[in-house]
Amino acid sequence: MRRLLFALVIAASLFASCASAESSTALPDVELERLDANGATYAVAGAGEARALNLWATWCAPCRAELPAFDAVAARTDDVAIIGVNVGDTGDDAAELVAELGLSFDQVLDPSAAVQRALKITGMPATIFVSAEGDVLDVHNGELTEAELDALLDELYR
Repeated sequence: MRRLLFALVIAASLFASCASAESSTALPDVELERLDANGATYAVAGAGEARALNLWATWCAPCRAELPAFDAVAARTDDVAIIGVNVGDTGDDAAELVAELGLSFDQVLDPSAAVQRALKITGMPATIFVSAEGDVLDVHNGELTEAELDALLDELYR
């Protein structure tokens, strides 16, 4: 019985860590607060730069595991903006994890999960790849390694 319960818990956690998205491809027209700037905001639906929006939360183990990979890629990538989108946490909790992991790439706060809801994403982590014109090119469901993120950026933008 304990093994069955353990297997069910593991299966549920794996299922929860794999995000999914339906056919919606419109970004919400919202301004999210930047984590590192008092009162500064980030226009999610804005155009002007190619970007990868990485949805994460402090309670999400796969999110925590992939954040350093996003930071490494962001540090060496000039043609695609890498933006972390913290979903549902307080600014203090998000800032604490960012500091703990030593992350330097841009972070915004989405306390109401507007981006996640607009794209009908049901789990995290998830990464939304957006063209310079503001169109959603792809949504990747689940954790990415540094090599996988590099490959997706090459495929979608280069």
